[in-house]
Amino acid sequence: MTNDQIQMLIDRSLRHDAEAFSILVAEYQPLVFRLAFRLLCNEEEAKDMTQETFIKVWLSLYRYHPKFRFSTWLYKITANTCYDRLRLLQHEPNQSKNSITASDADLTSSHAIEEEVANKELKELIIRFTDELTPKQKLVFVLQDIEGLEPQEISAITGLSAAKIKSNLYLARKSIKKKLNEIDPDL
Repeated sequence: MTNDQIQMLIDRSLRHDAEAFSILVAEYQPLVFRLAFRLLCNEEEAKDMTQETFIKVWLSLYRYHPKFRFSTWLYKITANTCYDRLRLLQHEPNQSKNSITASDADLTSSHAIEEEVANKELKELIIRFTDELTPKQKLVFVLQDIEGLEPQEISAITGLSAAKIKSNLYLARKSIKKKLNEIDPDL
């Protein structure tokens, strides 16, 4: 979808055109769900946060400024919604988390099937260890290393400075690497 088409749908949505908004939702729902799932590691939570994100988008669409990419603005709302949920879950000691597998998370869709099979165990470990990071570290790690976003875009999404992003990313990678080395020093 082109930027002009997206802007047209936004303009129509601002005039309370539910059909236009449903087209935006259909276009961007996979992106929102994927990020929510990667941050929360729980399918039901990700579905809930996806729905909550689009409610927030509908209510604040008038705040969107076309000089920014719509996907960046949407990432920001999704990341903030999930970050709030992660902080809440972190303080709930009895919160049971559903276990996921690397194939569920689909960390990279461009790898050949053989490479995915060969790296399945490593991906499962990374996902498990990512879930143990602080919410801020997890957010930055997922946006940078899993979603592949640039630091400038991560800054726009999170509101963190480049130094804070770099620091959180370093700590996240260090934590994951340490835990991987405890299991197998050759990883």
